[in-house]
Amino acid sequence: MIVSVEQFGVKPEPGHDNTFALRKALDYCKGLDVATLVFPEGCYHFWPDQAVEKTLFISNHDQEGIRRIAFLLSEINEFTIDGQGSEFIFHGPMIPFFIDHCRNTRIQNVIIDWDEPMFGQGVVTSVGDDSFDVKIHGETTFKVEDNNLWFAFGGKQERVWGINEFDPRTKAPAYQSGDKLSWGSYNHIRVKSTESGSVMFYGEKIQKPKVGNVVIMRFGRRENPAFFLKDGENIHLNSVDVYHAPGMGLIAQKCTNISLDHFNVQLKPGGERFVTATADATHFVYCRGKISMNHCLFENQLDDPCNVHGIYARIAEKKNKHQLLVELVHGMAKGIEIASPGDILGFVSRESLLTYANVKAAEVEMINKDYLLFTFEQPLPEMVQINDVIENLSWSSDLIVTNSVVRANRARGFLITTAGNVLLEHNQISAPGSGIKISGDANYWFESGAVKQIVIRNNEFLDCNYCCPDWGRAVIDIDPEIEHPEKYEGCFHRNIRIEGNQFSTFDTGIVYGRSIDGLVFTQNVIKKSNTYPPHQYMKHPIQLEASKNVTISDNRWMDDTAALAEVNGDIISLDMQRSVISSD
Repeated sequence: MIVSVEQFGVKPEPGHDNTFALRKALDYCKGLDVATLVFPEGCYHFWPDQAVEKTLFISNHDQEGIRRIAFLLSEINEFTIDGQGSEFIFHGPMIPFFIDHCRNTRIQNVIIDWDEPMFGQGVVTSVGDDSFDVKIHGETTFKVEDNNLWFAFGGKQERVWGINEFDPRTKAPAYQSGDKLSWGSYNHIRVKSTESGSVMFYGEKIQKPKVGNVVIMRFGRRENPAFFLKDGENIHLNSVDVYHAPGMGLIAQKCTNISLDHFNVQLKPGGERFVTATADATHFVYCRGKISMNHCLFENQLDDPCNVHGIYARIAEKKNKHQLLVELVHGMAKGIEIASPGDILGFVSRESLLTYANVKAAEVEMINKDYLLFTFEQPLPEMVQINDVIENLSWSSDLIVTNSVVRANRARGFLITTAGNVLLEHNQISAPGSGIKISGDANYWFESGAVKQIVIRNNEFLDCNYCCPDWGRAVIDIDPEIEHPEKYEGCFHRNIRIEGNQFSTFDTGIVYGRSIDGLVFTQNVIKKSNTYPPHQYMKHPIQLEASKNVTISDNRWMDDTAALAEVNGDIISLDMQRSVISSD
């Protein structure tokens, strides 16, 4: 059944808040077996004042607080929203779409934006010995008070806590700028107004941006993604453009089968903003089935284009021979339901990150946002240690990314820690950090998922790692955080195949890897560019440690020097006529 929002009072008029009327339309559709909710093409506005609110725990977002939601889709199956090219404008802190426990859901032909962004933007007008002046773009309201810079967002004053520098020529992070004006470094910066109406940032030995470059002044918390998908199945997003979000473009938790086709986190055509989402473009946590992305564009977000992973929970206490109390450690993993009865849990050494036992969960009780109590069908393995970690082996997704573009964002490209089958093919990737990062750790982020089968094929990598080493040391960076991987017989990651790609790079590092069993690097073309000065963080194009079953063959190194690889300490020449094979 086709339902138009017009009959519920939803109107594409400036200043008209459609939030409450939209809720009536969604309630009506929930009573139908199959429905398509249609928006006549136009520009629709939504404010948080009359929005439904829920306490949500959203992975990799700041946790504390209640979220207000415009499109709340809860237990609505066989449902489509068709915006017919409409633009949805949001005002202040709110989540546009929360899709909760839904099956066969489709969102298509919509544009998402905010009236005012959750960042400030300005141009560097002058640079002194220990200061620089910025002329702030007129889109946002700001004030200088108590040596700090404040911006208005959602009816509150938010203090700036970091700055990122962008090159206006490329609209990408400036060469080697990294996070040198954010996080702890920003704590040494003070702010005052100037007579010309600009603001001056000053402090001893601060990193100074270049005159004419654009600076993004960051404030607020990452709380409100454009799309939050939870416990759903068969969710399709087609022809969706996210121009801005005060959080991620999309985050999915415990979902099965997600497809994104022409899902773009992109700058508004003709707009003046340099930033899209204030965190990742897409992020998937403990999903399973297939995640597919085709013909997507992810640009200018303030974190990674895509991250796929699970969550390690730390073993806190053995209650008895069948029960464990485990802790969700990282602040952005709190409250996440990481397992259900019947799931298989892997027990992992915190030092080696190697799995030493698998046990099925009989009961899972969420004690609070910090702790879960697991009851297992079998007795606990004797080798279980406090501070080791567990991960859910029953929830691991395949990932297919094709014909997509990544560019001009802060940080890395694709972050992949999933045990499913992974294919990245016919993509164009340019990032200030590593174009692809395959990691895993049980000491800070606690993001789990040793890879088992990855194919990186026929992609084009353009000048990655131009902010080295802030976000990686090579174009492809495989670095599980294991302090001494050479001590262990087993490897964390397995079966990584890199073939038929084109690497255009100004620098040395192509592949860095550690603790890998089975890596093939073949039929790739590597050519030098002169886009940026080389920083030569890596001595050789390929550097592998504590790895085995390595094959490097039939690659073309299009420069005047002979390429070298360092494999487990051995230096090996790489010309296209020779193969390098390292085995047990």
